[in-house]
Amino acid sequence: MARNDTVLVVVDESQPGMMGMVVACVLLLFSFHDAYLNQTLPCALVNWFIRHGDEWDKDTNMWVVWLEYEGNRRTLDVIHLDSIVCGAHLLPCFSTGFLPEDFDHTFALDVFKSYFINQHIDHHMHEFLMSPSGTF
Repeated sequence: MARNDTVLVVVDESQPGMMGMVVACVLLLFSFHDAYLNQTLPCALVNWFIRHGDEWDKDTNMWVVWLEYEGNRRTLDVIHLDSIVCGAHLLPCFSTGFLPEDFDHTFALDVFKSYFINQHIDHHMHEFLMSPSGTF
């Protein structure tokens, strides 16, 4: 069974907090040796989540994200591990229907349309996501 962690990734250091970050789902960790730079580069293969708007949800005070697609395929990218800030805990945005009794939680990142970034997972994440600078 695959275990795909979600993380916050810095994509624009000039933007404060969530404005300069996106959520990614890590599919694979790997490294390769760059002969030109003569160094080993640690990388991750990720799917991106798109942030909904420039503000968090007014009812929950949480940022809302959903998977990014190119056509009918999820976007894939390779990133350097140094761009990952921390882990992200996503909560599904439930609709009015019921989940099947045999629903397996391991498919949660595949079946819901959108997710909340849970800043209540711990004190540090709350301070991190709620601060304008987005720094620990």
